[in-house]
Amino acid sequence: MYAALTRTAILDAARKLFVENGFDATSVDDIARESQLSKGAVYHHFHDKQQVFAEVYRAAATEVISVVAAAAVAPDLEPWERAEVAARTALSRYAAEPDTRSLLRQVTGVLGEERTRAVDSEIALPLIRGLLEELKRLELLRPVDVETTAQMVFRLLAEASLAIALAADPDAASREVEIVMLSMLRGLRADASP
Repeated sequence: MYAALTRTAILDAARKLFVENGFDATSVDDIARESQLSKGAVYHHFHDKQQVFAEVYRAAATEVISVVAAAAVAPDLEPWERAEVAARTALSRYAAEPDTRSLLRQVTGVLGEERTRAVDSEIALPLIRGLLEELKRLELLRPVDVETTAQMVFRLLAEASLAIALAADPDAASREVEIVMLSMLRGLRADASP
């Protein structure tokens, strides 16, 4: 229990510092001081500052997907509404969360594109895949390969989220991105015009 509390304290302190100061301007000493722990305690739980950032980013992305999943499984939604609510909720969460936007702006520079994609895929792809599989099972999805489609929708969502994170006006960017994203998703409907 103590180890879990220590790890949480480190991650909470690191998130605050990475958001306020950025990854490059934050040292392991800063994280230790902010978490009121020793530098050794930080290194006991994490190999390096990059691993701390990866865990902070993973937690932030998981928070977003948890909210998205909760919204998408509302019992009164039709199958296509689930997909659209999921997309809208993800975009609105990024627009509403300055800390998450800050981490998103930094993540590729810190972890690299391949590792960032791996973390994001692990968190978001199961939900995307599940929504698409439900649509296919109900014969509401065009005859497309679900895995390929899930990967494409995932990349679209990743780019949309980054566009929001980089925008001077995240709310306006979210609205613009939502129009494009929903239009593209609607093209996957089995009843959509060719």
